Amino acid sequence: MARTRSSSSSIRWRYINPAYYLKRPKSLALLFMAFVFVSFFVWDRQTLVREHEEEILTLKEEVEHLQIELEELKHEGDVSVKKTNTTEKRIDLTKIDGLATDHIEDQRREKVKDAMVHAWTSYEKYAWGHDELQPQSKNGVDSFGGLGATLIDSLDTLYIMGLDEQFQRAKEWVANSLDFNKNYDASVFETTIRVVGGLLSAYDLSGDDVFLEKAKDIADRLLPAWNTPSGIPYNFINLVHGNAHNPGWTGGDSILADSGTEQLEFIALTQRTGDPKYQQKVENVILVLNKTFPADGLLPIYINPHRGTTSHSTITFGAMGDSFYEYLLKVWIQGNKTAEVKHYRLDILVSKLVLMVFKNDSEFLIKYLNREMWETSMKGLVSLVRKTAPSSFTYISEKIGNSLIDKMDELACFAPGMIALGSSGYGPDDSTKFLNLAEELAFTCYNFYQSTSTKLAGENYFFHSEQDMTVGTSWNILRPETVESLFYLWRLTGNKTYQEWGWNIFQAFETNSRVESGYVGLKDVNTGVKDNMMQSFFLAETLKYLYLLFSPPSVISLDEWVFNTEAHPLKIVPRIASGEERKPRIRLKRLLFNSFVSCFVLQINKQNCRHFAGYITGTRKIKKIEVDDDHSQRAVTTALWCNFLVFSLKFGIWTVTSSHVMLAEVVHSVADFANQALLLYGLNSSKRAPDALHPYGYSKERFVWSLISAVGIFCLGSGATIVHGFQNLWTSQPPGNMMYAALVIGGSFIIEGASLAVAVHAVRKGAAAEGMTVRDYVWRGHDPTSVAVMTEDGAAVTGLLIAATSLVAVKMTGNPIYDPIGSIIVGHLLGVVAIFLIQRNRHALIGRAIDDHDMKRVLEFLKNDPVVDSVYDCKSEVIGPGFFRFKAEIDFNGVTLVQNYLSRTGPEEWAKKFRNAAKEKDDAEMLKIMSFYGEEVVTALGSEVDRLEKAIQEIVPGIRHVDIEAHNPVIPPP
Repeated sequence: MARTRSSSSSIRWRYINPAYYLKRPKSLALLFMAFVFVSFFVWDRQTLVREHEEEILTLKEEVEHLQIELEELKHEGDVSVKKTNTTEKRIDLTKIDGLATDHIEDQRREKVKDAMVHAWTSYEKYAWGHDELQPQSKNGVDSFGGLGATLIDSLDTLYIMGLDEQFQRAKEWVANSLDFNKNYDASVFETTIRVVGGLLSAYDLSGDDVFLEKAKDIADRLLPAWNTPSGIPYNFINLVHGNAHNPGWTGGDSILADSGTEQLEFIALTQRTGDPKYQQKVENVILVLNKTFPADGLLPIYINPHRGTTSHSTITFGAMGDSFYEYLLKVWIQGNKTAEVKHYRLDILVSKLVLMVFKNDSEFLIKYLNREMWETSMKGLVSLVRKTAPSSFTYISEKIGNSLIDKMDELACFAPGMIALGSSGYGPDDSTKFLNLAEELAFTCYNFYQSTSTKLAGENYFFHSEQDMTVGTSWNILRPETVESLFYLWRLTGNKTYQEWGWNIFQAFETNSRVESGYVGLKDVNTGVKDNMMQSFFLAETLKYLYLLFSPPSVISLDEWVFNTEAHPLKIVPRIASGEERKPRIRLKRLLFNSFVSCFVLQINKQNCRHFAGYITGTRKIKKIEVDDDHSQRAVTTALWCNFLVFSLKFGIWTVTSSHVMLAEVVHSVADFANQALLLYGLNSSKRAPDALHPYGYSKERFVWSLISAVGIFCLGSGATIVHGFQNLWTSQPPGNMMYAALVIGGSFIIEGASLAVAVHAVRKGAAAEGMTVRDYVWRGHDPTSVAVMTEDGAAVTGLLIAATSLVAVKMTGNPIYDPIGSIIVGHLLGVVAIFLIQRNRHALIGRAIDDHDMKRVLEFLKNDPVVDSVYDCKSEVIGPGFFRFKAEIDFNGVTLVQNYLSRTGPEEWAKKFRNAAKEKDDAEMLKIMSFYGEEVVTALGSEVDRLEKAIQEIVPGIRHVDIEAHNPVIPPP
């Protein structure tokens, strides 16, 4: 009995003896997996409790802080606190008398309010229901098709200033007389910012549904403008028939500002109606522009609505470009910017991943993308900044091609306010730098006003060497941009200097623009000659910003409202619904499982899981160039997670069965997973922008990593599997638990089959994009990445069939030799795949020329161009997936080149200069003229080269780099 008890006790205690597990590797592996799982679970629970405790503590502190502030306000200003009426949703913004305010500010605010009353009363009397008032002739005109532009533009200004009677009369007109069923070609941009924006702002302020219904009506009439091949909208549309078009003077192109300045209004409309169609239309514009977004973030003002690409035109922060950049920032603000969105970007992307996959939450990514694009554009803006002499006025120049134009529109004076508003999203150093830049630009804009005799600014200014500024176009039409920037800078810095500047500008308007029946612009800011138009934005923007400049910051708080480009405040709707976390955090322990399952079930749901895959594989966020290979990325990421799941299943069953063929399958899955990780790293690395070391970019890096994975992983996996199979040919034992193995093989077959289907779809898309058959694309397509995934997944499915066949043979014959034979066959299969991928990537790295038919089209174009005499030494090579470098030497026709140049500049002037120099027999003057003329001809030659390069890229869009050189034949000496 003693021996029995001792034996039973030793059996029980042996499981805690380390030596027991050292002799049994399978048990040790299972114990380790159990330990990891339990640790994971306990860590997750403890972290959840700690995070909830921290969040509750933070909320308590915020509540206590708000209570203290409220008590201080009660004590200082005797403010009565009322419960919010959530039914009527009316927001009281007019009762500011109880707040402690500056006496001078009160007086100035009332003066601005009196100006609004004078302008509005004149409009009511002489132009009621019309778009704009002509004060001199005392009549109304319909500049916008008779939509009541001034009335709708003024709704929120009336409300904010507490002009309740005037607001009610305007609301009745909107409810009873506003009719959008007009056979009129409306500007999508102007109608959106004035009418849609004005109605939505009135709705947010008053809570009256009539404004929301009217906003939906006009927005529905504008929506067909976005029905273009690219999604870039046409800029004009008939409000009755829905026929959209672009103005003829743009050559059929859409205008940048007109196409990218509808986001705020249409996103707000979706938020308030629950209908996603409005938001989807405008967000797609940003996604399209982001595909070809330049490294400096500066877009020309013309965009092709069919291709979604920009045309060669001016780059400016003034007319036709301005508000595009403004809305990139303000959409981020509209999406609850907060500091976390900037400083916890990776946290947000990771913690929101599962929700994005299941709910298709593209809204979050759009907000993030807008901020990224805006910051890129700000780097480009900095490159345009110049200073004058002797006063060092800071200004933003314009750009055409590589040439800068020392000109700045008054319209561009919105930029100081925009930069100041966005500076809070940077880190401390960059925030200070951009805020300083905003203040310098605002000083220049203020001096636009101070530099004229009327103290009102002209439409634009030119800057010259050793001279500060001169007025270009000298009219003033009551624009608000400078006052807008002063308002933002005062709100954000508290510097009262900006209030003084604003007051000086208001007094100049009162002196020069106020007439008996309203306010007018000036035809000339130096002479003070008046025009006959009171622009609607004078009431919507100029007077509103001046009123808010002298109001407490709590009136239309920048934390709660965002202004559209027509100064209509839109309420910031919390993007994170109640019940969700207030602050995004990384929950990596849960995310590893949840994100993987979500991505696998939905086959990666387009692009959403790319961020997580990059995070897991260690790829860092770097500046990238756009490559149209979403299908390859999706195929690689799908295969990555499928192989991880399959590996887990195979490894688990191998520990149970000890099957040689299952071990081969484990090695196969490990090789596949590691290979997909390298492919994914290569894909992300290849998108880096060109730099000094690699002027043509890093596109071929994907091929390098594909080659490394093929040589290193597949060859090693193949060799190890084959050797293991041969070693066990004569010593193998029948595997156990074969039923479990069959279940795992069946499940793996389904998973690998799904991954293979995604890869095949990617290959088909790639073949269609390059105009090839699938067979040709597999053997000679420009991007072997998706082909590699398809090949590997095909091999994986085939390997599973081999494994199943081997186990069935062992089961039916009782001979275990079929198990290692299956391992050897799978090893050879891996070797075949490795050899194929090595060959494919070797050709991609060597770099071959573009297809013959594309080369023929380019050569025909060059030979038929009148400026080209002959073409020599044409070369091309692949530098990435589907895009190329093209080089040619050209013998230019000098006669045609000079004729083209003279046709633009006028031959008479040059002839006169030459005749005068010849007549005077002045050799020095003749040499000077000839030198200048030669330099101009060389410049003209450069322009022709630019034209040819742009045309070649349009003929073959895959040509990303064009190098055209003048042919310089070696002429033997006489």
